[in-house]
Amino acid sequence: MELTSVYKVKEWMIQQIKNGDLHDGEQLPSHLAIARKLNVKTDDVYDAIDELITEQVLSNNLEEGASVKSLHPFSYPLGELVSISKMIEEQGYSAGTEFISFDEKPATSLDSQKLNLPEKAYVTIIERIRMADRIPMVYCLDKVPTSILTCAQYQSSDESILNAIEQNASQKVAYAETEIEAISYEPHISDVLDASPHEGLMLLKLIHYDKDDQPIFYSFNYFKSSLVKFKTVRNRI
Repeated sequence: MELTSVYKVKEWMIQQIKNGDLHDGEQLPSHLAIARKLNVKTDDVYDAIDELITEQVLSNNLEEGASVKSLHPFSYPLGELVSISKMIEEQGYSAGTEFISFDEKPATSLDSQKLNLPEKAYVTIIERIRMADRIPMVYCLDKVPTSILTCAQYQSSDESILNAIEQNASQKVAYAETEIEAISYEPHISDVLDASPHEGLMLLKLIHYDKDDQPIFYSFNYFKSSLVKFKTVRNRI
């Protein structure tokens, strides 16, 4: 079967990226320059670029045009309960935490529903930013019943909520129910993450359970979409 001109353009761009002649984030040559170099029509170049944008090899900025899609330095496995620190350190970065606030407040009706709490129960609220080489990467808001973990207990721990719960309450998280939501812009969170209004966030909402299916704590983790991608394995049933 004869290869099409669109295929020719696509393969040329892919090889340019693999060979390092086009770098992450770099603008593409003009459509006309590519067409002349490969002896194809400019319409073929447009079609090839559109296909590579769909396949996420290229990205498109309406003001600047197409460019090589920047790679995500971090990959978070959705099928495992892996700490954010471990994900950062496995890529050769230094993991750090910037704490925003600690508090113990009465549980709202939503808190009580998610954590199966009685009336007048209190929750420990921990707000922090997870850093990679001092670069803000994830905004975390965690809520834990104070009967399981107090602010003082957490502050004397190694900064891992999972470890602090095991040490102070002798409870262990067995699994987490996770929801994923794309957030285009959230003023407060985007600001503390140094994310521009054009940069999307990926929100992971997690409720952590013990082996008896009792909720232990829940979290809101906002990841900068420019830095982190998610992966999982899906089995056919």
